[in-house]
Amino acid sequence: MKRRKRICSIIMILLFSLAFICGGFFHAGFFDVFAEKDPAYELLLNQLGFPESYYEKLTELHQEHPNWAFLPYQTGLSWDEALDGESGYRINLTPNTVNYPTSFHATDPVDGNITFDFDQNAFVIMSAPNWVQASREAIAYYMDPRNFLNSEEIFQFEYLASNPMVQTLDGVEKILSGGFMAHTYVVKPTLLIQEGFVTGIEPDTKKEDFLKLIACEPGKTIRIWNADHSAKEDGARICTGDLVTVSDGELLWDAEELPEDYVEPAHATYTCLIYGDTNGDGQHTKLDYLYFKRHFLNYYPLEEPYLFAADTDRDGDIDHMDRLYVKRAAYGYYPLTQRRVNDTEQKSTKAFALYGADGQTYAECIVTLAEEYGISPYMLAVRLRQEQGTEGKSALISGKYEGFEGYYNYFNFGASGVTDTEIIENGLTYAKENGWDSPVNAIRGGAERIVQKYIAAGQFTLYLQKFNVIKNGAYALYRHQYMQNLLAARNEAVRTAKAYTELGCMDNGYIFYIPVFENMPETPAPKPEIDGNPNAYLQMLSIEEIETIEPTTEYPETEETIGGSSEDTTSEVESEPETEPEPTLPRLEPEFDRSIFRYDVYVDENVRSITFDAKAIANVIENAASGGRGKKEASVEGAGKKELSYGENVFTIRVTAGNGTTFDYEVHVFREEPETSEETSPENVGETEEDN
Repeated sequence: MKRRKRICSIIMILLFSLAFICGGFFHAGFFDVFAEKDPAYELLLNQLGFPESYYEKLTELHQEHPNWAFLPYQTGLSWDEALDGESGYRINLTPNTVNYPTSFHATDPVDGNITFDFDQNAFVIMSAPNWVQASREAIAYYMDPRNFLNSEEIFQFEYLASNPMVQTLDGVEKILSGGFMAHTYVVKPTLLIQEGFVTGIEPDTKKEDFLKLIACEPGKTIRIWNADHSAKEDGARICTGDLVTVSDGELLWDAEELPEDYVEPAHATYTCLIYGDTNGDGQHTKLDYLYFKRHFLNYYPLEEPYLFAADTDRDGDIDHMDRLYVKRAAYGYYPLTQRRVNDTEQKSTKAFALYGADGQTYAECIVTLAEEYGISPYMLAVRLRQEQGTEGKSALISGKYEGFEGYYNYFNFGASGVTDTEIIENGLTYAKENGWDSPVNAIRGGAERIVQKYIAAGQFTLYLQKFNVIKNGAYALYRHQYMQNLLAARNEAVRTAKAYTELGCMDNGYIFYIPVFENMPETPAPKPEIDGNPNAYLQMLSIEEIETIEPTTEYPETEETIGGSSEDTTSEVESEPETEPEPTLPRLEPEFDRSIFRYDVYVDENVRSITFDAKAIANVIENAASGGRGKKEASVEGAGKKELSYGENVFTIRVTAGNGTTFDYEVHVFREEPETSEETSPENVGETEEDN
């Protein structure tokens, strides 16, 4: 039995290898069959090369999605080595917002560069508007594949090859839904198909030219008819009232005699509409103005669709403005606009949708490019949404940025820098250098770069594009990573899973290449959860007051007062009143510095108490650049009035930051010992002249 299991495991490994060489796909039912033959799934995982710490979650996923295939990606790197590499300066960034605890962000210097400015009480911005250096703990969490072995986040390990059986146009639209690219043209069409009408047709357009502008779904038949259902001849003009049909089979409207077994196929019909062509001849002539005038004066009312053609300003009323437009066009003064382009036009969602062939939606553009380059259209759609968000208001895709008019950068290539201006201008410089002078060219250029620079270089999963842990690869380790956003691979995976769920194809056969590192910790890296301001430094520490002992020594009268008259004494007191001088405050040695934690203070014997004042930086500076983390959060204990004993007195002033970090500042106060006279000193007690 054991031998048979071992043979099955070896066969499985060979099949995995063969699948990878041949493009990485299995028959959907393969793993169900194998599971029946070998229920010892953990044995398979072991034979494939997964560490034991992967078994539990992968087994659960296998039970939930038996058609999914899991392959280890052996990095050949030790865990600590890879973590050190990915923790370098500005390699991984996190957004400094209230959505993420401050433990996501680094505070210690990285490669000699500060990551938190303690004097200004703010994280150092690495990229506008709020991206800061990721902490080593956060990097460890997002690098550890074992943290993402669930039905959503696992898609960061999905093999990014094209799979037309799963990745559809509808699926791409679902990924783009709710955003500015959903059901929206990236290339504005000449024609617009809406509510059963085809508009945007210029006067004097011939049938063959019209056919070049339209297309329909594959497998459908498209034909052009006159208004009376007779076939439109080649060379004839397209007129208001002409019909366009899209059918499952051949329509025989023009047949003299129908076959006995003929069944009219399902079809959709669209009516051609040329604004200003009120008589249906496909031109703008004085006859059109005559027809309009008759209708306007209630002599001969126009019927649909000629009535709609008379509404030249598309406001729903036939009025004097329409009369002016028709007259100008009829007499050749001004051409009548047939196409009004705006950013909200959508394609028809009817079963037999007719499309302008020269128009293309974002989704269609993505699918076309994915097929051309052999990559996942879902990856492209998710990446575009990740880079441009749902509103699409970035200057990188406006085409209107001063100095870079007409250039676009949809994938944000080369868009690096600290300030917004640097990011935008660097990105648009990259676009200009690569000739991305239209949205389509920018999307095409970005997709081509992803294929050539990343997937072809072995970075064929979202994870590997985020973390370049490819040993002996085309690029240096931990460099050539698509994005600095530490969370990018995980976020894109969740969007992909959401699209698969909505499409009902989560149980299809997917392949996941899951990284494995050498000497990994036994348990997955924990997610950082500690929040709060990390600043535990003092902004100031000073001595505010001392309290002294009143002198007890009686001083003898001076010669000036002996024998003097009371009158003279009174006169002297009145002219020179006695004042007690202010005590000089002792000082800290060395001078205060937030990074020095030990100070000495020396006081005279008559100083019996000392008062310290201490303030934390976090309680003094509320810096907006800290992302709302600079509020008064630190607590200071140990300051205030302190009684002194003779000799050394040690006081601790403790600062506790909002995130729990503590710093102790020690102050050693040395009070001078009182002097002892010879008569009362222990050495002289009981001595006599004889002893001396």
